[in-house]
Amino acid sequence: MRSHRKESGGEPLSLILATALVLIVVASIAVPFLPRASAATQSVDIKNFAFTPGSITIAPGDSVAWTNSDGTTHTVTGSGWASGNIANGATYTHQFNTTGNFTYHCSIHPSMTGVVHVSSGSSPPPTTTPPSKPFLSGMTLIAVIVVAIIVVVALVVVLIRRKPAKKA
Repeated sequence: MRSHRKESGGEPLSLILATALVLIVVASIAVPFLPRASAATQSVDIKNFAFTPGSITIAPGDSVAWTNSDGTTHTVTGSGWASGNIANGATYTHQFNTTGNFTYHCSIHPSMTGVVHVSSGSSPPPTTTPPSKPFLSGMTLIAVIVVAIIVVVALVVVLIRRKPAKKA
């Protein structure tokens, strides 16, 4: 009779451990499918007849927003893309989807030049528009898994310590 109690006492423990294992496996499979942060927008200021910063590094899919802070009209002109005239206080934004180095200049003031480095490595944090956050980021998901494991372990401890009711 005693061995019967141990076996039946082990069933809830086995069920809890199996459930925990399934949750961990499902969570680890789901991580790549979580929504990713949207593309970022980096800022370049046009001031004192210069692009500041003159060189910027972004990730593919990110954008650069040039804002004219000068009292005169400028342009942002690259190979195959151009802003047209940008008046004082106006902004022009261009998205870069492929990796590479993209030089640009002001077609009105050719001495004004800059370059956008688009690299699939890590990009610096956005200076203007922060990316939207996914529902569960990597660290949040890890925290959820750790809490789930702690809850499962607590349940196991409670079930192990619980004394089975005596049958009449």
